[in-house]
Amino acid sequence: MSGSLWTVDATGMVVIANALVASIVLIVLGRFLAHGALTSGTPEGRQVVGEFATDFFLRKSRDMAHGYDRGAVVRTVTPFLGTFFFFILTCNLFVLIPLPVINRPPTSYFSVTLALAVSAVVGNLILSARFNGPAGAAKHLFWPNPMQWVSEFTDVLSLSLRLFGNIGGEYMTLVLVAAVVPVGIPLILHVLGLIPTFVQAFVFTLLTASFLAGSMHRNERAKKARHPWFSRKQAESV
Repeated sequence: MSGSLWTVDATGMVVIANALVASIVLIVLGRFLAHGALTSGTPEGRQVVGEFATDFFLRKSRDMAHGYDRGAVVRTVTPFLGTFFFFILTCNLFVLIPLPVINRPPTSYFSVTLALAVSAVVGNLILSARFNGPAGAAKHLFWPNPMQWVSEFTDVLSLSLRLFGNIGGEYMTLVLVAAVVPVGIPLILHVLGLIPTFVQAFVFTLLTASFLAGSMHRNERAKKARHPWFSRKQAESV
């Protein structure tokens, strides 16, 4: 009995190790791309790659910024969304490594996807409080429906189960096929695996951005719903 309490979960250790490797890789790449002087003119070299990688998240941040301090929103929301996308993408890529054990992606483990989903929802609430104040963030949970907070739990389940189901299913498919046909078909599945690897990271980030935009601009939407004559120009000035 006592021995079982101290049994090491090898799979869990591999997942944790792979998640740490993904984090280290991203930190090193980030420091490499941000190293050196940046120019406001025509970018070159590493700055081109860095701007290309962050352009989508910058545009999503600017879309959320109307009615708020644009600079503050961009500086806060861009790294928030970018971190989720690149971390999930890097974790997903482990499934493409043709080595046993090491090819276990952290995102094929439900505890990891659940932790990511909880972080996304809690982060959205914190950012909502940052821009709308604590009272505005609390109002988002209980208005217009007192049970509005239930949607936060469904958001967690939606984000975590979608990511876990797709990446975990892809991993199990590769393992089972490789056990039966170790040559040829697994290579094809690895190539095709690039599609869900990217798509699931993108979908998770896009849904997180959608939830965040909804919590930040809930009051604006409610005002337009009460006053149909409320024009788009007036909404942007709220």
